[in-house]
Amino acid sequence: MIRMGGADAMMLSNETSSAYMHTFKVAILDPSSDPEGWSFRKYYDDFASRMHLVPMFRWKYAPSPLGINHPMWVDDPDFNLAYHVRRVGCPAPGDHRALCEFMSSVYAYQLDRSRPLWMSWVVEGLQGGKVAIVSLIHHAYVDGVGAAFNLQRLYRSEPGWKPEPEPPWQPRPWPSWGKRLWWGSRDLPRVLGKHLPRVITGLRKKKALEQRLASEGKPAHPSMSMMRRTPLNTSLSPGRTFVCDSMPLDKFKRLSKVFGVTINDVFLSSTAGALRRLLRDKQYDPDQHPLIAGTPFAGKRHEGWQGMGNFATVDYCWLHSEIEDPLERLRASHKAAVDMKEHLQVTVEAGADLNALFQICPPWIMGALRWHIRRQEGGLGMFGNLVLSNVPGPREPIYFNTYKMVDWFSTGQVFDGSSLNITLWSYCEHANLCILADQKVLPDGWVLYDYFVEELDKLIDLIPAQETAKGTAA
Repeated sequence: MIRMGGADAMMLSNETSSAYMHTFKVAILDPSSDPEGWSFRKYYDDFASRMHLVPMFRWKYAPSPLGINHPMWVDDPDFNLAYHVRRVGCPAPGDHRALCEFMSSVYAYQLDRSRPLWMSWVVEGLQGGKVAIVSLIHHAYVDGVGAAFNLQRLYRSEPGWKPEPEPPWQPRPWPSWGKRLWWGSRDLPRVLGKHLPRVITGLRKKKALEQRLASEGKPAHPSMSMMRRTPLNTSLSPGRTFVCDSMPLDKFKRLSKVFGVTINDVFLSSTAGALRRLLRDKQYDPDQHPLIAGTPFAGKRHEGWQGMGNFATVDYCWLHSEIEDPLERLRASHKAAVDMKEHLQVTVEAGADLNALFQICPPWIMGALRWHIRRQEGGLGMFGNLVLSNVPGPREPIYFNTYKMVDWFSTGQVFDGSSLNITLWSYCEHANLCILADQKVLPDGWVLYDYFVEELDKLIDLIPAQETAKGTAA
């Protein structure tokens, strides 16, 4: 039995019939790396042999009686792997866009809380003989860093690797209502004693930072209360749009080197340009104001961490969709990212980040916050106008037994009031862009994807002039 952290519990408290709190993981396998080709039975048996490497896949949710503390993870005595791993065929014609249509419908699947909170679809029939492993994993289990950690437990850099055999699994007894009530009451003073003083001190330091920025004439750090409503900010419907594709990572590296910015700055700038065009399509004037993006960051792991739990925190960043010129927008994006990192560092060191705040919030407070946000009909987004995430993945190819993984896509969630999520994952030499949105906000995700690529290419077109200018200056 393991007590959830505050951020883990928040993911469960915020879930509704239209706000799904699971994450999306997609591995594209090329069976041609195996001389015998693809075999679902071989994949299934190999997956079963790896179950002990990721224990959370056998854990299910157990609420804390009376909501006195955060819920717990307990062994599922009725665990059945065949329920969680399902074999399907890709809709015709089996190309990447057909796969994305299938994945959009999969994302809208509500996970059953009476079972471990994950599902995996093995999608056969893709063009070129490839196979997609499309998985929903509840965010209450793990954050993005933890997902990458567990990915490397299941997949290895050497083809044909197999784990040591697992001893027979014996689920631990389900704890009674009375035991869970006692444990929740016993743990509560320790949690409050550890985190409450840090949060109070941290909030004071955070306020002091904001006052210092104001005294130095610097713009205020973006916050949830400063968000202005756009067509992207609505209450969620049950439907989802999900699109993803790969582009060369070298494009981002080259822009980073030539313009003296980071890959993340390039991502922010191209996203802002793409959203500028999308807002105009929706008859909204993007020149009015910048957008505010909620951006997750990896948090510090405790000693002995085993790949479970949410340690990420979230800060806000200006997304300069109000700037039309690509180079000016790139420079503004660089400054926004630097300012956010400074603010985040002070906030986390002070103990006033969201993760610390969630630790001391009982489930009913989180539920009340969700209810309040939904009542605003999208006018208030806890994660800003949209969620942005940039996650580095494996640099070398990895394998599931003998099957080579040729691509990897991943995304988080959308929320009431923040109904768009744009995630960039790198894998080997690929930059994989994933766009998740409420279906009524973005019926065709490829429009936004194409806008992003075109904005990226505008920056690439500026490289010769930038190199000439640098050469002249030298």
